[in-house]
Amino acid sequence: MPFPSVLRRIAPAHRVRTMAVATAVAASSVLGLTLAAAAPASAVTSKACTHQVKLDTRVTATVNFRTGPGTSYTSLGLLPKGQGVYWACYKGNWGYLKPYYGAHKGHWGWVSRTYIDVPVQTG
Repeated sequence: MPFPSVLRRIAPAHRVRTMAVATAVAASSVLGLTLAAAAPASAVTSKACTHQVKLDTRVTATVNFRTGPGTSYTSLGLLPKGQGVYWACYKGNWGYLKPYYGAHKGHWGWVSRTYIDVPVQTG
């Protein structure tokens, strides 16, 4: 069987993709391998929190709004500096919050606590 680069010159693109998939399936059968699709990363909920906060506040910089508490989780987009949020709880250095307006209004997600405004209480 010719290499895919050769196939591109002689076959339409959809045939190349079809042949590549068929080749991968055939190879996995011969080698006894199992092909599996990667499962999508699911969102981490407040159940992951270790401390409750329950505070109306804002973010202090434009920040990534993530599906879980860490940079390895998918970014849902950005929250702009000054965005009003309800901060429910946190785990480590990550806060679980819900924006009050904008593109992510009403959705829950995670932001680094470094960028969550923490009001100072006075005496």
